[in-house]
Amino acid sequence: MGSITGKGVFSLVQETIKIEGMECDHCVMRVGRAIASVEGVVEVDVSLEKKEAVVDFEDNRTDSGKIRDAIREAGYEPL
Repeated sequence: MGSITGKGVFSLVQETIKIEGMECDHCVMRVGRAIASVEGVVEVDVSLEKKEAVVDFEDNRTDSGKIRDAIREAGYEPL
């Protein structure tokens, strides 16, 4: 799941983050936008039913902590 770019080697990491406080489709959109705004995030899929986000990101550009911070800044609690 890695790739070689002009800047070097990176790994694409997938993480599932449970999220507390999502109650409607608006919440899903807000969380999705917050996560997508983090530099290095490649793809995000937020599920209201599962109350989680599946996030693919480049580990040389971001990390789980920055993604969790973005979720908190949007008003939700990553578990």
